[in-house]
Amino acid sequence: MAHITRFETPWFLVISKKQYKWTVRPNAGPHPIEKSIPLAVVIRDYLKLAETVREAKHIIFDGKVLVDGKVRKDYKYPVGLMDIVSIPSADLYFRVIPDNVRFMRLSKISADEAHYKYVRIMNKTTVKGGSIQLNLEDGRNILVDKETAKSFKTLMTLKIELPSQNIVDSFIISEGSYAIFVGGKNVGIHGVVKNINLSKFKSRKYSVITLESKDGNTYQTNLMNVMSIGREKSDMRVD
Repeated sequence: MAHITRFETPWFLVISKKQYKWTVRPNAGPHPIEKSIPLAVVIRDYLKLAETVREAKHIIFDGKVLVDGKVRKDYKYPVGLMDIVSIPSADLYFRVIPDNVRFMRLSKISADEAHYKYVRIMNKTTVKGGSIQLNLEDGRNILVDKETAKSFKTLMTLKIELPSQNIVDSFIISEGSYAIFVGGKNVGIHGVVKNINLSKFKSRKYSVITLESKDGNTYQTNLMNVMSIGREKSDMRVD
């Protein structure tokens, strides 16, 4: 199905629910449909570079829009958290970051910042030949040797270069590290990790992270809703 009714869209989409009956349905891709924004909607409703989907299609079909360093000509391509949306011809660069009001928003960044993406390791698998495959949250996979793989843990955040996928840095959730909530009712809150209460069983679901924001307030959520984005301070722009 190419379209869905506007009332069926995720609640956080910045679109008018009353102007038209139908809107673009995102294709299957690196992000779940319920946690993604169709590329045409990004161009029309978020960046205001077009007034209609038809105009947004022209911009996209001309190859002017890049997502994570690659030209995307699918107007239904799903854009999700931590993706980099670039329009070099207009000198526009954005990172999709968690937001406490609208779940996620586009944060303007520099051209240099657009060369790097932050993404969590969700799993590690052994492939033919003995190499280890890092399965990342946005669907991409990175092959490393066994010795290198020992330094990477699940739910660790990788800072990768785009579009080469070279690993530049990595950040683990630990007391004193800087993190941001990517899910739960406090999504978008960021600050220093103050405490980690690990569960003995099903640690991803039941482990609780306590974070202190810049204003001194503390917040808690489970481990799956937390993404490390720095050591003592944030490595990326979050405001």
